[in-house]
Amino acid sequence: MAVSDYVVSTVCLRRYPLGEALEVAAALGFDAIDLVGLRGLCEHVPVMGSTKDLMDAAAIVRSSDLRPASVNADPGSFDGHDDQRAVLGRVERLLDFAADVAAPILVLPAGEKRTEPDVAPAVGLMAEWMNRSGELARSRGIRLAIEAPYFGRPIDRISRTTDLLAELEPSIELAFDVSHVAGAGESVPDALRLFRDQVAVVHVRDAVAGDIRRVLGAGEIDFAGFLGDLSADGWMGDVVLELETRNSPFVSKEAEVLAAVALLDAARTRSFIAPEH
Repeated sequence: MAVSDYVVSTVCLRRYPLGEALEVAAALGFDAIDLVGLRGLCEHVPVMGSTKDLMDAAAIVRSSDLRPASVNADPGSFDGHDDQRAVLGRVERLLDFAADVAAPILVLPAGEKRTEPDVAPAVGLMAEWMNRSGELARSRGIRLAIEAPYFGRPIDRISRTTDLLAELEPSIELAFDVSHVAGAGESVPDALRLFRDQVAVVHVRDAVAGDIRRVLGAGEIDFAGFLGDLSADGWMGDVVLELETRNSPFVSKEAEVLAAVALLDAARTRSFIAPEH
């Protein structure tokens, strides 16, 4: 495998302006990128900006030779924390941006960040507005994916993801982040078996229960097992390196990204070695 077999999230390169981030991604050997618009963290995609702001960002993306695999954005929540109509308007502009750069998938979060995980989420309310977003996505030929389970958000567990999917239109898919599953103390293999038919894109980062920001190899996720399970039925989606980590031992984020590729390649090799009998 090679660097180009993976997708790098621009959150890994958030210290650079968008144009420079794309240049660095290409220099590292990537062919494809996940374009990020996460409020207050990485706004390469100006998620709260105007139509012109988004058009300007799209022009920068189009001028690169990279394939936009997806747009990962947080335009606000549909769970009652924000004005849902305002959020829907931002979703519509993000869908126009995705169409402008030929990104096939828009990823949205599963509600607003929360500090009270035991409070039951407003699943019906979220689903209503996510379904409206799905209609807008279909009208533009874009696939809508909800990132769930999402540790620290209302839909933070396997059971809550199941409840949400039951309320969503079948065309709405999932962004499956292994760190969010492991961070909630749940089983990555079990979650993948349950949701694999709905998975549009995979995000990778290491984790332990309660901590989703581990460098690959510093957590408890069995990447060899995961990648083997992922490929078992011929899943052909993108694997995105979303390495927003803490306490990294690497001298640069670029070094961490390349080390993650090497670890995943080694894990892939192990996953395809037949067990001895």
